[in-house]
Amino acid sequence: MKPALQPVVATLADVYTPPRPPSDPFQHVLWDNIGYLIDDQRRRRLFDAFASEVGLDPRRIAEADETSLMAIAVQGGMRPEVRVQRWRTIVALIAEHAQGDLDAALRALPLAKARALLKRFPTIADPAADKILLFAGMAPLPALESNGVRVLARLGLFREAGSYAASYRAAIAVLTLDGEPGFAWLTQAFLVLREHGKTLCKRGEPLCGPCPLSGACPKATVEAL
Repeated sequence: MKPALQPVVATLADVYTPPRPPSDPFQHVLWDNIGYLIDDQRRRRLFDAFASEVGLDPRRIAEADETSLMAIAVQGGMRPEVRVQRWRTIVALIAEHAQGDLDAALRALPLAKARALLKRFPTIADPAADKILLFAGMAPLPALESNGVRVLARLGLFREAGSYAASYRAAIAVLTLDGEPGFAWLTQAFLVLREHGKTLCKRGEPLCGPCPLSGACPKATVEAL
């Protein structure tokens, strides 16, 4: 018998207190693009360094010299020059499509158009757009990232599809049908499911022994071997 979603989230919320991404949409886009395959602690350090040394005003970033940007980008993993170009692209898009204020532009649009605008930005596809709208308090709709999707699949709450996009939609349907409405629960569900997937329910070698959900997980005994 598969576990119920809301008790799963409640159990994980008693275990994890993960950090939250920025609520401001521009800062959230920058947060997602600040490094390549880095953990949350390193992401926070890089983001804070960027805020201190360059600033979080799109106009200041547009005017920043290449040396200053590259000095931060090299700390964020491979291909720093690509990251610098993405930062330039982000602020150019904000100037062109949001008159310098992404938050205000998104709030003035219907939800579908706000989502479409976010997807113009580097690395922002449907899951990240949903996440940004949720954490900005603009749309109380469910969002997940790959770790959270994997957790729900291993718990048997949906059947994985042939593509990640289809699996994502199936996982979102679980949150829509079985979760609680409203920003507080949906943001908590996103954060704790993601953290559990990163910490214990890992992709390659899940740590089923200490998992607080192992008693209800149909994959626990198999994947713990």
